[in-house]
Amino acid sequence: MAIDVAIWWLRCLSFIIVIPFLGPHLVVIGKMLQDLLFFLCIIAIVMIGYGVASRSLVYYPVENGFTTETNGSIDTSFDGRAVFYQVLYPVYYLLYGQFGNELRNLDDNPNAGWSIATHVLLAFHMIFVNVLLANLLIAMFSKRFDEVHDDTKKIWYKQQYLYTREYYARSPFLPPISFFYDIYYLIRMFVFFTRRTCLNQSADSNAITFKIVPNDRSIVKQWYDFEDSSTYEYAYEKVKEWKITLEKSKSELDSGNKVKNIQNDNNSDNKEKKEKKISNDNDSDDILNSLKQLQDDLNKLKLKIEAIPNNTNMTSKNGQEKQRN
Repeated sequence: MAIDVAIWWLRCLSFIIVIPFLGPHLVVIGKMLQDLLFFLCIIAIVMIGYGVASRSLVYYPVENGFTTETNGSIDTSFDGRAVFYQVLYPVYYLLYGQFGNELRNLDDNPNAGWSIATHVLLAFHMIFVNVLLANLLIAMFSKRFDEVHDDTKKIWYKQQYLYTREYYARSPFLPPISFFYDIYYLIRMFVFFTRRTCLNQSADSNAITFKIVPNDRSIVKQWYDFEDSSTYEYAYEKVKEWKITLEKSKSELDSGNKVKNIQNDNNSDNKEKKEKKISNDNDSDDILNSLKQLQDDLNKLKLKIEAIPNNTNMTSKNGQEKQRN
């Protein structure tokens, strides 16, 4: 009964959703709860890791001599209540800076190896949880609040619409009679769904549809104009996004083609350089061969020139001998 009263009071928060300056804050609370679930997963993993390690080092070994407050042995059974009371419960209150007997039991045995190791574990645990993760949670909440605060008016309109539609579709009877009405409505939905999908028959023409009917018919034209302008604006934004995406993909394609052309140019330049180098090597080989040939010819000519004086001396000696005779 007490839990039911607490839920009833929490349900009363739905009545202040339609208030412009309070409704968006309830949306912020709902979105923060989603972020808190992600944060609790990380906290649970860290808490279980430290709790199991510290308890296995300090309290569970019999030789350490730790007992409960009534001087009884510590419960080491592996059931849900013992794990929660011995492992999770003391470590959870470390988030709020409540150490209890955690530090006192460690300080009573300053020279023990398990005490030093647990001190180090506790220091890293407090830095990681109370400093890093706590500030991370605050940053996540601040970001979520800024996101909702920028769209306060739109969120309030949406909440007002959902609140009105909820009461429109709700049963006209009070609980617990409304339970039978909900069962009837659910069976009716299932029957017409089966007719529409399996028998290809028409849907329920008498089904409840949510539609706002204005008292002044001139407002209908304003609604239609608003709907047309909103549709046009939405279509324009979509076309603009598609155009930007198309231009971006086209520019990426052009840049890819440019890179390919540059690579092809570089390949062609490298090929031409290689061909020029090969031709230069061939030319140098030809020049060396021609130089060698020229050197050989010069050597032959030198030998011929050196042989010419010997022949002239021989002919002059033969001529003098003939004149004497």
